[in-house]
Amino acid sequence: GCFTNAGYGANPLISMAEMPKMPSNFLSEDKPMRFFFALFFFAYIIFFGSFGHDQTMMEMKEEAGVKYKQADGEMNRIYKLAREACDSAGKERLKKAQLAWIKYRDLCCEAEASIYEGGSLYGLAYTNCMIALTKERTGRLRVYDVESSWK
Repeated sequence: GCFTNAGYGANPLISMAEMPKMPSNFLSEDKPMRFFFALFFFAYIIFFGSFGHDQTMMEMKEEAGVKYKQADGEMNRIYKLAREACDSAGKERLKKAQLAWIKYRDLCCEAEASIYEGGSLYGLAYTNCMIALTKERTGRLRVYDVESSWK
């Protein structure tokens, strides 16, 4: 075949003379170690956030609960302002839309968290979903421009 005597992984279309040459100091004594240390360091920072203490599951759930209460409080504040900006028919439509959205949010988060059902991550996944969708809904409610200073 066309790969006869080409060697493992070699490109048969390029001769050895045409292969790019690596600098002679490319793999000097400590460069590989520095590279792997840097790789490990950045991977640790990405996955764990810092060299501080690792949170327990209980702490993560408590923190998520606080964040959800904040997001829900802000959404309710904006919702009330949006209702005030509506006429009576608009208020009724907004109320129906909000009630439908709450059902959607709950079902969506149940579905999203279901991959962890029976496990310790279920509650955290559910709450994080609730936070994300609540913040998204708050943004949608802002289309009423309820906090405008020119109104």
